[in-house]
Amino acid sequence: MAKEKVSREDPFQSTEKVMQTFRMTRELVAFLKREASAKGLDLTAYVNRMLEGLRTWFGLPGAASHLLEADREALDMGRYEYILHVLFQRSLELREKSPGFDAPGAEKKKR
Repeated sequence: MAKEKVSREDPFQSTEKVMQTFRMTRELVAFLKREASAKGLDLTAYVNRMLEGLRTWFGLPGAASHLLEADREALDMGRYEYILHVLFQRSLELREKSPGFDAPGAEKKKR
């Protein structure tokens, strides 16, 4: 008698969509709708894009995301706290160098 193959797929690696409900303030929903509209997305697509980005380090190459994850762990921070930390560090750099200092063509504009 042939043995049946048992599927051991990771339940979190699926394209199946699950309906989930969250309670949010009206201000947050309005903000999310404005952001989605500005990107030409519906609210669900926008929220999924943002949350998937948070989960996957916004699609950065593996080498970069592994470095960020190692740094986050070394600093003993949660993902939210780490992103806040990185943004704060950027704000300090902006204070010294001015907004857009690393934009394409910024060096030419300075001259």
